[in-house]
Amino acid sequence: MEKDLPLKLERETLLQLAPEQLVDIIVEQAIATEKLNSRILKLEQELEKLKVSREIE
Repeated sequence: MEKDLPLKLERETLLQLAPEQLVDIIVEQAIATEKLNSRILKLEQELEKLKVSREIE
């Protein structure tokens, strides 16, 4: 995605973009979502380990 695109993607802005730019945005959003989901899973696993170790004490 180009650096000059606004962080807040509004409908009017998106309507002005070329299809290739929209595809780039979608792909980057999908990658970001995948990374966030992975991070959430790791944090949930870490939290579960902490709960278990606390129960043992």
